[in-house]
Amino acid sequence: MVIKKSFVIILIITIFSCTKNDTQVQYENLQFVKESPIAVPELSGLSFSKNKTAFYTVSDHTSMIYKLSLTGALIGVLDFKGDDLEGITVDPSTGDIYIVEERLRDVVKLNSEGRELKRYHLNIEENDDNSGLEGIAFNPDNNHLYILNEKNPGLLVEIDNSGKIVNQTELDFALDYSGIYYERSEKLLWIVSDQSSTVNKCKLDGEKIVSYKIPDKKAEGIIVDNVTKQIYIVLDGADKLQIFSYK
Repeated sequence: MVIKKSFVIILIITIFSCTKNDTQVQYENLQFVKESPIAVPELSGLSFSKNKTAFYTVSDHTSMIYKLSLTGALIGVLDFKGDDLEGITVDPSTGDIYIVEERLRDVVKLNSEGRELKRYHLNIEENDDNSGLEGIAFNPDNNHLYILNEKNPGLLVEIDNSGKIVNQTELDFALDYSGIYYERSEKLLWIVSDQSSTVNKCKLDGEKIVSYKIPDKKAEGIIVDNVTKQIYIVLDGADKLQIFSYK
């Protein structure tokens, strides 16, 4: 009898464990559209320009900001030299640019020409230099910024326009968190993971809604166009812009 009871308990635990693991690895599919090479080393971060007529990206190799055409061609370089740049976003009403400096744990506000306007230091839990601030997204509805701490711990940090932390959530749905985009029409966040090779659609508090599997690691920046249902991703190391469609 004891053996039978033990077997039943083990069986139940196994079933629940399998169910949990299956849930974690069930993904929606993305349709690959195309990819384009980008003449920028070690891409990290992606944003639309003010009028969505171009892209901005940063390089964590040169710590500079680059303007790209919508096909990935290099248009120009802004007059700003940062420190370990990892993410970029643009205020669509003013064209002001926000970037994150990973090692310094700083958020820097620039004008559209690259002149520094303001700087915020985030006092979040310290970890190693290469696991700090990684992605950034601007919410034009309240002028707040959503910032990712890559891992150890993975965090979603929301700050107001004075640099004050108003919300901080520990994330647990991926191995790391490397890029983020605020989708205004649905009021959602899209978060990409380099190590997990996923694109994750999330609520504003960081709760995951659905995950999409992508074929490559090193995804470092993301933009989502809800009108065309297309996702744009830049790959660090491969120096590519990839486009996917979703339903």
